[in-house]
Amino acid sequence: MAEELVDITIHVKVPREYAEEFKRDVEARAWYLSHKGELFKNLKKLKGILKTDKSWKELKEEYYEGLTR
Repeated sequence: MAEELVDITIHVKVPREYAEEFKRDVEARAWYLSHKGELFKNLKKLKGILKTDKSWKELKEEYYEGLTR
């Protein structure tokens, strides 16, 4: 069952020097949430292929940090 996507508008006041960074972070988080199922499906396909000592949690955190940059 596909999730229904809706548009929302949020008005917040942030210091001018943080406005763009804040906007990028919120947009990255929204993108992640709307593509979460697809991302985990791809991660399951890769399970066992990656040779690393890192846990799945560490890999997911690194991936998410990469989206916000």
